[in-house]
Amino acid sequence: MNQHVAGDAIRNLSITGSSSVMGGTYNSVKIVGEGSIEGDTSCAKLSCVGTLEVDGTVTADKMNIVGTCEVTGGLRGGELKTSGTVSVGGTTQLRELNIAGTIESKNHVYSEQIKLKGMLHTLGDCEAEQFTARGIFEIGGLLNAGKLQIHLYRDCKAHEIGGGHIIVRKAKWLHPLSFFFKPSSSARLTVSVMEGDHIYLENTIADIVRGNQVVIGPGCEIGLVEFKEHFEKRKDAVVRDNRKV
Repeated sequence: MNQHVAGDAIRNLSITGSSSVMGGTYNSVKIVGEGSIEGDTSCAKLSCVGTLEVDGTVTADKMNIVGTCEVTGGLRGGELKTSGTVSVGGTTQLRELNIAGTIESKNHVYSEQIKLKGMLHTLGDCEAEQFTARGIFEIGGLLNAGKLQIHLYRDCKAHEIGGGHIIVRKAKWLHPLSFFFKPSSSARLTVSVMEGDHIYLENTIADIVRGNQVVIGPGCEIGLVEFKEHFEKRKDAVVRDNRKV
């Protein structure tokens, strides 16, 4: 089993093969193979092609994960791109989150911008300025964003959803993503309570929807709609009760 650990004056860390090292502050961390880091780690850039386990918190300006990464602590910093699987035990707090693979979090997820083309699963809340989804998510707490744009490829769930502009649409087969991630015609968003300023919904199951302007589109099953300014129910939508407040 080959292993190579390199550290120099500017503290770059490189693991090729299989090795376990101590955490610390580095300029860059590069893993090709299997790496294990004991303790909190901070760096300008982290890249992993293979498997990385970190017993602690990771702070990085840029992260790129191809493979598997497990972090027992939190994940903090700038941008994370992943086409693999990332598991986080603590809080995730990043400027930008690009998910083409899977992120599993036992805690809250905070980011200015979240672009989801894979799967996001968190037991806590998920908050962002902009949340764009063309994948799958399951959020145990509140999904909150200034702007939410959700295209349903598979079933998605959140306990509660809040935001300024909320748009939920059935995914289109002609979207380029559909060539390798085929949308299901039966895909639904399930949520207990949704609240926003401007809301447009398709294929959504909700107990309560509250908003200033609310349009309930095809494929929806809504228990109660509470609206301030405008309410519209489109064809093939079910709304059991509505109330102007």
